Amino acid sequence: MHQIAFWSPKGGAGKTTLALNFAAAACAAGKKVIVYDLDPQQSSVDVFRDKNLPFTVLSGKPEINPRADLIVYDYPPRADIQVEGDVIVIPLRPSVLDLRAVTKSTRQIKQKKIIKCINAVDVRRQDERLMALRFYSEGAVLIKDRSIYPRSIAVGHSVFGIDWYGTHDAQQEVNRLYLKVMALLD
Repeated sequence: MHQIAFWSPKGGAGKTTLALNFAAAACAAGKKVIVYDLDPQQSSVDVFRDKNLPFTVLSGKPEINPRADLIVYDYPPRADIQVEGDVIVIPLRPSVLDLRAVTKSTRQIKQKKIIKCINAVDVRRQDERLMALRFYSEGAVLIKDRSIYPRSIAVGHSVFGIDWYGTHDAQQEVNRLYLKVMALLD
């Protein structure tokens, strides 16, 4: 069993949306996945209550891990917590504020395998595009700003659970993240 953490010290970086879509990508690849929602807002649990996700979401971390191929942690936006996981995915927006917050906070998890995920990139904005390209050249995964992400979550699905305009491109992005994480686990 592997453990994947979605963590950022910054709120609004897209941790929950990425965690849920990552879990759905893993399910589509044949993995048994469980998501632990550790954020007090319990947004992953709220989406799960719509009963449209192909995996289970638990509120908090149980004392004994259930059987699964992957455990996905959806962490709250805090820098003062112990982050568990074989791989830590750090979503951040293409902004100086996110970059500074992440740079300060990643010192505590240097011994972990880390993947930076530049999230909600609006490629029409030159500053965002240039920052995203810089991170991409350093190995980060890019996720574009697509309306399909919040639209699918709003109806209790991931981008893998519906067939609407934009799902194919979003699935490809999330699959790239999934494959990069899995490569680090091998």
